[in-house]
Amino acid sequence: METGPKIYQKYIEHPALFNGKKFDLRYIAGLLLAYTSKNSSLIDEAILKVGEVIQFYDSDRHFPALGFGGRTCDGTTSHCFNLNGSASAFKVEGVEGIMNAYSSALHNVALAGPTLFGQVINKAAQIASQSISYNNNKYFVLLIITDGVLTDLQETKDALVRASDLQLSILIVGVGGGDFTQMEVLDADDGRRLESSTGCVATHDIVQFVPMREVHTGHIFVVQALLEELLGQFLTFIRGRDIKPRPLHVAPTSA
Repeated sequence: METGPKIYQKYIEHPALFNGKKFDLRYIAGLLLAYTSKNSSLIDEAILKVGEVIQFYDSDRHFPALGFGGRTCDGTTSHCFNLNGSASAFKVEGVEGIMNAYSSALHNVALAGPTLFGQVINKAAQIASQSISYNNNKYFVLLIITDGVLTDLQETKDALVRASDLQLSILIVGVGGGDFTQMEVLDADDGRRLESSTGCVATHDIVQFVPMREVHTGHIFVVQALLEELLGQFLTFIRGRDIKPRPLHVAPTSA
């Protein structure tokens, strides 16, 4: 399986597809502040292995980088804050920018549990929703890297069900030896779509979960596992919106 930037080029980047519309795949990083230095190194490793490949799908390589599980400078525990410490600008440049923002946050933000996904997913959904309102042809991917046991399972389900109508996929990487049973529930690979606390059912599955301990440590194998469902999720979205590709016209070659 090819994992370079050409893997989705036919569907996302080619200007002759989707009635002349060009889809831009945008990548959002959501990183748990690790509870131990050991887990911090594992999250660093995950950022590099995944980010160095996924970054090629983002046209400008400026990524919103969000943190969760930290006590910010005003003393409040936050489960969705700008990783770079800025009050307004949450974007960083490239994988190096994500690494630098994460390293800075570890030194400037006190660690705080529990592990909550709901607010980060809601923020990603807000970004995707705003893109629709501006008529931008962008498909967003939220990458969550975590070492913790999820403690807001129902709130996370509610957020995922709401987000399932948006141009958004969520990749979750589990690092360390934690219990990730709940992540498998969110992944919904058993064919049962997630249901919210109000009885609403997800339009389709938008989550892919991969525990790094069960995947070969090479870059390619980790990213293969993560991207396994992404193309199908993207195609489900565009087909659900009746966005049809136009036939490609190949210029005739001279004899």
